This record gives sequence, C-alpha cells and structure tokens, in this order.
Amino acid sequence: MTAAVVLGAGATGLAAALELRDRGREVVLLEASGRAGGKLGSRRENGFLLETAAVGLLDREGDLAPLAARLGLTLLPAAAGARYLQRDGKVHALPANPLALASSRLFSAKEKVSLLGEPLRPRSGAQSVSDFFARRLGPAGRFLGDALQTGIYAGDPAGLELRSCFPQLARLEARHGSLLRGLFAEGRRKGPRARLSSFDGGLEELVAALAKAAGPSLRTGARALSVREGASGFHLVVDEGSAQSELTTRALLVTLPAPAAAAVLEPLDAQLAARLRELRAAPLTLVHLGVRDQDVGPRARSFGLLSPGRPVAGTLFPAALWPGRAPAGHTLITALVGGARATQAAALSEVELHLLVREELGRTIGLRGEPELLGVTRWPEAIPQYTLGHRARVAEIDRLTAAHPGLRLAGSWLRGVSVLDCLREGRRAAAALLNT
Repeated sequence: MTAAVVLGAGATGLAAALELRDRGREVVLLEASGRAGGKLGSRRENGFLLETAAVGLLDREGDLAPLAARLGLTLLPAAAGARYLQRDGKVHALPANPLALASSRLFSAKEKVSLLGEPLRPRSGAQSVSDFFARRLGPAGRFLGDALQTGIYAGDPAGLELRSCFPQLARLEARHGSLLRGLFAEGRRKGPRARLSSFDGGLEELVAALAKAAGPSLRTGARALSVREGASGFHLVVDEGSAQSELTTRALLVTLPAPAAAAVLEPLDAQLAARLRELRAAPLTLVHLGVRDQDVGPRARSFGLLSPGRPVAGTLFPAALWPGRAPAGHTLITALVGGARATQAAALSEVELHLLVREELGRTIGLRGEPELLGVTRWPEAIPQYTLGHRARVAEIDRLTAAHPGLRLAGSWLRGVSVLDCLREGRRAAAALLNT
C-alpha cells in the first residue's frame, strides 16, 4: 500500500510531491514522459537559451522567493522594459501612467474620455471577458480586454468566462461597483509587489530542483493506464515500458491534462471522465529567432509586443530581460503563434511559420536579414480555455470527484493557467490529501 500517489510531474504534480515529502509523507510521483516539468523547460542552442513554455514567473502573492530558497535557487529579476500593443496594424507603446495615456495615440479622444467614466457605470452583469470590459470601460474596453487576455490565455474574449479568467476583477466590481474605486481602495493595503523573475539557467533550473527534491519518489516513463476503486483503496495499472505493475493507495492526486485524466479515470467513473473531456485548450507554437542586434529595431530591446487577434499573438525578447539568453551582439526573439482564434497558424510547417513570423516582425519590429537560429516548439494543447460555463463545469467535476474519498484533481485545466498558479494548486491539493 502506497501512502499517496500523484499522477503527472508537471508544475502541479512536482509541487504536490514536494509538499507531501516536506510533511514527511511517502509519495509516488508518476510521469509518463521521460522527464519532469511538463511543458516547462529550457534548452541551449548555439549560445541562445530557449524556453519551451513560459519565459518567466510573475509573482503577485510573494510565494516564489520562499520556494526558491527552499530549493536552493537564486531568483533573477527581469530588467525593466517597455511594452507594446498592436492595434489596427499600428504599434503603440503601452502607456505607463495617466500622463502617458493622455498623449498616447493608442486610444482616440472619445475613448480616453469614456475611460474616465468607468466609476459612474452600473455593475455590468457581464459573463464574458469581452462584454465585461466593454461595459466597464466603454469604446476602448473590448480592445483592452482582448489585450489583457491575449497575454494570458491567447483566447477568444467573447467566449472566455470572466469569473474564471479574471476572478479578481469580478470581485472588485462586486465589492466596489467600479474597477477604479476598487483598485484605489484595495491598493492602499500593503502587499507584495508583483515581480517578473527567472533563473540564470532559465526555468529548467526550477524543474530540475523540484525533480531533485522529489527524489526516488519520481518515476519517469511510468504511464498510469487505469484507476479502479476497491475496498483497500484505488488500484492503478502502470505501464513502465518493459512491464506493467500495480499500485494501491488511499490517496490519489491526478494532475494530468484533462484528456489524459479522462482516459485514466474512465474505468473509475465514466461520468467524471465525460465532464473532463468537455474542457478545451488552445494550441500555441513558439518560434524562436536568434538574430544580430543590427537586424532589428529598438523595440526588440523591450519586454515584448502583444498583437490581439493576429496569428502572431505575441512577441517576447528574453535577452532584453535577463543576461545570458543570447550571445554578445545578438537578440533572441520568441514569437507566439496561434491561440484559440488562429488554430491553423499554430499547425503550419516550419517553413510557413518562418515566413509568417518574418513578415509580421519585419513590419512590427523592423526585422531584416536571415536569422542565425530558428527553433520551433509546438504545443497542440498549450493553454486551457476557461470558456463560458467553466465554473459550472469545474463545480460538477468537484462534485463527482468528492464521491470518491481520497481522490483529488488539480492543475491548469481547472484553476489557474500560470506556472505559479499550478505550483500553489499543487501544494493546496497535497494538503487536502493529508486529510484523506
């Protein structure tokens, strides 16, 4: 009998295993692939450091530094950098303060005046991200909401559920009747300052440290095939390539992507599996370009550029944020292609992706010449989409899960898509398992 079993060694599963081990509990962490980390990781090519998913961690709650200290890691804060938005084919600097907003050409005079009326508007009652921002912020709202969600979900703002994607904004409106009043009222409360950080060797350092902390409890190349329930607990059939084995536990945490979780849990609860199959994710392909400094314009020395609604939804410049990401005299560009509204673009061939990105970046950041490095990372199910009705679907999944004492589900497909969301969710879920 194994005290606890965690399925999936992505960020959520690794954090759960760490929590259980820190509390002195025996745990087995099963990962189907040959490495831990899920999508998260880094690799070096020709002197460039390429991230396979997130480029950094934005800590809003102040829990990254304690985790890094626990793992013996040194945080590397990002350098300050300008941010840009593309609207109607034109690139604008994101206004950093009200004075910059007043002079910006990102919004028309009518839109700027309308933004000032936000505190006077009634509660929106909106369900979607798009409707919420339009009703709260007026004519500029739909674009602003689209820009905000693009940087997180790469989704369709008309189909995303506000309370699932931006619960903090929904709470501000509910409590204060206004975003501006709510931000002013709650901004006076002292709290940790949000900070974007990484590590000298990229986010692979975090994955490696978490995997090391998991110790012998981590078994890679071990795919759970099925879960059944019996008098002694949950019975798992595990395929480790050369042979199959069985595990029995009374505490099971499933952190797999929803489709994989559904397949494993089908023998246990067909209805639960069916609900998990209702969840969706958007595809995203990362196109990395290593270029000479003289082959790009000054915008490539910024944080990045968001292009809502376009096939190249975002462009990031990691070497402008952290040292060691590119050789001297070179710039690293990571273009994000695809999303919920450009699924076909994410599936283009490497040649087609190169042409698409080169054309787009030639117009937006002045890219010219041939890149010295071209790397492509594909994720067909990159970012879970919290579409309308997501909260109800998750509530039903929770209800069905509760019918199996000792079973927990966690991960980005349910609550929170960022790496830090997953780390927090993993530790919370592990704490819940301790009460099993």
